Amino acid sequence: MSPSRGSLASRLGIRRAHEPPDAGDGYRVLVDRLWPRGLRREQVAVDLWLKDVAPSTTLRKWFAHDPDKWTEFVARYRAELDANPQALRRLEALLRAHDRLSLVFAARDPVHNHAVALREYLRQPAGGGGVAAPGAELEGLRQRLWGEHARMLSLIDDARLALLRGHAQEAREVLEAMATVHAAHARLEETLLFPSLPRAARWPRRTYEAEHEALARALGALRERLRAMPARIRSARQRLELIDAALPLRHQLEHHFEREEKGLFEEVGLIPGAPVPPATP
Repeated sequence: MSPSRGSLASRLGIRRAHEPPDAGDGYRVLVDRLWPRGLRREQVAVDLWLKDVAPSTTLRKWFAHDPDKWTEFVARYRAELDANPQALRRLEALLRAHDRLSLVFAARDPVHNHAVALREYLRQPAGGGGVAAPGAELEGLRQRLWGEHARMLSLIDDARLALLRGHAQEAREVLEAMATVHAAHARLEETLLFPSLPRAARWPRRTYEAEHEALARALGALRERLRAMPARIRSARQRLELIDAALPLRHQLEHHFEREEKGLFEEVGLIPGAPVPPATP
């Protein structure tokens, strides 16, 4: 039986690129999207540069290593990692292949940086076992999905408040974070929950898939509309029009989440006390 990702992560360390390499670092992987400024390749001494596992450029610029944004950054980065299984599989394969692996980063802050967030992410058990997972894993999945529902509703409210103040750039950033959370959330449900829906489910799989697609389209349309706006909207009429344009999306979210919580979550056994049905063939 192969070791779990969580146990493999005990072999994982982090090292700052500007520090001299150490013999105990093992296999060194640079996990920054940009090469460390002012350093030559022989100084960094990495065995591999894995750019794809780094935060997106947009997320990196938004975070700007601000400790006050740390909790939000970790949530957004985890959503990006959930949506990036190919890069994660490569990193997990390296963990299995080496007794010791070090994530190399260039940030000055040793605590609030993405290598720390990545290491903690890798220390969590990987998904994929289905909803019939035992106790703690099932509870973790349950809390995560409900938490993401609450988070998306909070984000659309944050976007509407930003528009009320005329801060279009802030609203764009919030909606971008929401799109990342929604994509990862939908992918998780489609991978772990949908295969366990019973044949006689209250709503079939295609209903949930269609709603995922409709939400993604509505969110994309609102983000596209905001792209044409200046960073600061001074017209009160424009602000109100945009706030009104965001309201149907919130209603869609509420309707979809209610359907999931009363149908999907109960029928696959995520509701405490509900039986876990066998996966449909």
